[in-house]
Amino acid sequence: MVPLPADWAAYMALIGGGFLLLLGLVFVFAPKRGLAMTDHRADNLPTIMAGRYFFMAIIAVAVGLSGSAQQIAFVFMGLAGVAFFDAATYAHAKAKVAPHIGAGVLALLVSLIALEGKAA
Repeated sequence: MVPLPADWAAYMALIGGGFLLLLGLVFVFAPKRGLAMTDHRADNLPTIMAGRYFFMAIIAVAVGLSGSAQQIAFVFMGLAGVAFFDAATYAHAKAKVAPHIGAGVLALLVSLIALEGKAA
């Protein structure tokens, strides 16, 4: 047993979320600085992306197996946000956006069903 109150985890999660938000902003406005701050290398990004997709898969499956409808909705809203952010990035680069838009719409559909679906 950890000698700290369990409710500290929520505060720690908020602090961690704030730090991740900061890193995201650094990557948006100063990508090279973001790479340096995180010790990532551009040539390793495809492998890093694989890890991110594995993480998203684990979270989606875990919340599907043991989460509440609200938790499922929040997770899939987040996944939709990732997909739409990617779509905006590719639109700015004048590249294909349809796969990311489709993924975002499907993720929002999961959220909608979780929150507004007919009770079983």
